[in-house]
Amino acid sequence: MNSRSVSLIMIPVLNLISLVAVRALPIANQIDETASAYSSIDLSKINQQVTTEFLKAWNSSHNGVDQVEAVVLIFCRADGSYFAASLGQTNESNKLRFKWDPAAIAIAHTHPTSLDPKPSSEDKRVADKLGVPIFTMSRWGMYMYDPGTHQITKIQNNLDWLEPSSWVRVSDSRPISVGK
Repeated sequence: MNSRSVSLIMIPVLNLISLVAVRALPIANQIDETASAYSSIDLSKINQQVTTEFLKAWNSSHNGVDQVEAVVLIFCRADGSYFAASLGQTNESNKLRFKWDPAAIAIAHTHPTSLDPKPSSEDKRVADKLGVPIFTMSRWGMYMYDPGTHQITKIQNNLDWLEPSSWVRVSDSRPISVGK
């Protein structure tokens, strides 16, 4: 009788252990997904070619005067340097619509001067979904939303983001966080 009572207790304990293990799996997967969504970008690698693409986008958006936006995707070469490709205007008023390239490490787009220069809630949603930082370029400066930290940071003042040498200074100083 003693051996039977031991076996009856062992089955529920094993079931409980397997149930706990199965319940833990989705939590582990969520942590992995969050970690893989984080994408940091080294601002000191923004160079002349990238700022030239920023300028193309800025000119496409009529220097922020009109309500059209323009998009630039930023990529990383095998040697670690960055390059960018301007995708031109979105052809829609106050909207960001473009063909996504999964090799991109960041998105930059213009904001009309009449709008808040910081990334909008829709910008943040896009960055969170794609797992890459999103930059907004405006007359009032450049801001970045990082999906890894969920923070908006002002990284350049006014039109300094068009000047390649200003990016060296960004890496030397800590950007100012402006909240969510």
